[in-house]
Amino acid sequence: MKLYFLAFLCCAIQLLPQRAHSQALDTLVDVGGYRLHFNIVRGKGLPILLEAGGGDDARVWQQLLKPLAAATGATLISYDRPGFGKSENSKEPDDAQHGIMSGIQGLETGLKKLGYSKDLLLVAHSYGGFYSTLYASRHPEAVKAVVLVDAMLACYATDEFLASMMRDMQADIAKNKVENRGRYYQTSNYAATVKVMRKVSFPASIPVIDLVAEAPFSPKPEEAARWRTCHKEFTAASPNRESITAYGCGHYIFLDNPALVVSAIAKAYGNTRGQQKNADLLKRSLAYSLESNNELKKRETEYRHSESDLNTWGYTLMRQGETQKALEIFKLNTVMHPQSGNAFDSLAEAYLHAGNKELAKINYKKSVELDPKNNNAVEVLKTL
Repeated sequence: MKLYFLAFLCCAIQLLPQRAHSQALDTLVDVGGYRLHFNIVRGKGLPILLEAGGGDDARVWQQLLKPLAAATGATLISYDRPGFGKSENSKEPDDAQHGIMSGIQGLETGLKKLGYSKDLLLVAHSYGGFYSTLYASRHPEAVKAVVLVDAMLACYATDEFLASMMRDMQADIAKNKVENRGRYYQTSNYAATVKVMRKVSFPASIPVIDLVAEAPFSPKPEEAARWRTCHKEFTAASPNRESITAYGCGHYIFLDNPALVVSAIAKAYGNTRGQQKNADLLKRSLAYSLESNNELKKRETEYRHSESDLNTWGYTLMRQGETQKALEIFKLNTVMHPQSGNAFDSLAEAYLHAGNKELAKINYKKSVELDPKNNNAVEVLKTL
């Protein structure tokens, strides 16, 4: 299917809600005229606050909670930002009042009411990088460490990027004003959010582990290069910041390689504790890593040359400018999976990328024939 330029902001990952721990607390907290939803897995020691990406809510972390609790034994806090998941929207009538500053103040109020307003370790994915950066700047003494998971940094969002993004998002903004108020406020205030974040400095005193995906969310080479450069400059700015490339991973590193993310969080968590306390943490973390790496190898064996694997391979070649090679892979995918509307949609997109509109039309029509719910193909066909 089409790789959306703003996938990090717009695509919500729907996961089945499960209780990760017998002591989980699922609650709504009044933070001043509206209620935020929090999910808390109670543990001991330094609490870990998980910030989801744009378009996502607390459910996106669900698969990570059990192994992370087992590896660290810490209290895990995830929550839904206003208008997402089970959280309510702020009642402020002015759109500007729904920006990141209002959001962070609501989070602070909720954490204080729950008794977690002191020391924290922050973990942030994608758009959540803005929230963790702002929170750390407001509470530099309380934030003991941060783990960034392919997180958004202000240096990436240039004026040109913002102008292009806001143009592309107009239809989505208009649609979400009616259908999804949380996403509407997030997207319509995005430029204002970036302006706020450009004035915010990440405290140099806070240690950071910065995980960066090998396959960036943007298929455009210049965008991907700027993403990597931005993160490289961020980690180079302070000696207590460490950069790790998540090889073989896309934007959702914690889904592609959960062992890497859990290990990074466990390492950051261990560095906040005394050496004697780290022995037990190291034992739990190693046990999880062994089991997880074995499971990862099993998944790789099952995944190799599957429809999804070939599709990913094709898009990787397209990002590298190897359009003809990508076409051959996408063609192979349609031969091996002739009933897949997704395979024909990808082949059509590759033909369109190569400038062959006629073959793009033929394959988009085939995709819609196999999958009538493929609205992307229907919309593209209208333009052709």
